[in-house]
Amino acid sequence: MKTARPHVVAILAQSLDGRIATHRGQRPHFASAEDHQHLETQAARQQALIMGAATLRAYGTSLRIRDPELIQRRLQQGLSPQPLTIICSGSGEIPEDLPFFRQPLTRWLWTTPQGSRLWQNRTGFEEIWVAADWDLPARLARLRSLGIERVGLLGGGRLLGAFLQAGALDELWVTLAPVLLSGYADAPASIEGWQLQGSPPQLELLECHRGSKELFLRYRVEWP
Repeated sequence: MKTARPHVVAILAQSLDGRIATHRGQRPHFASAEDHQHLETQAARQQALIMGAATLRAYGTSLRIRDPELIQRRLQQGLSPQPLTIICSGSGEIPEDLPFFRQPLTRWLWTTPQGSRLWQNRTGFEEIWVAADWDLPARLARLRSLGIERVGLLGGGRLLGAFLQAGALDELWVTLAPVLLSGYADAPASIEGWQLQGSPPQLELLECHRGSKELFLRYRVEWP
């Protein structure tokens, strides 16, 4: 039975062989301007965006909605111009000099007791949620209790794997880029750390769009 939590959609771009970068810790270089617009459009529909700390360190920034029409649409829906941005980091090791901390965003940190100690005397995050056991269902239920109904995952692979492990994923927006990256020994996968027990979830294809170079696929995740 699904607990009371927000609707969670993962928004990612990957190579045809399921990789998201050439090397761990580096940002991808294969996504097109068309895919970035797609990412911004999907992100603008969310009330909160969740990103892993490794992805934040690789990019240096989070996604910011820049399209005036998308911002206006959010305002008409009674939302803030930018989604809430939540960073997941068990260690709390996030450089304070990242451009992320100068972006016009509301920033929250999900971390552990150990990670929270690094931010006791810092002001980079408006809220810090601390839990020793990293209970995603409990964190999501708390978000829902605050009125947050739509959440987008921006990666990376370990974050997506953690949400799958918790059975807390409802949709996948996957951009398939025309490139192969698994030949790089350290190329990170789009999903990591997920250990399946029992029957796998089924995916229902909801949308399929062909871009100039990429395929844009939307799936519903149906849990057994």
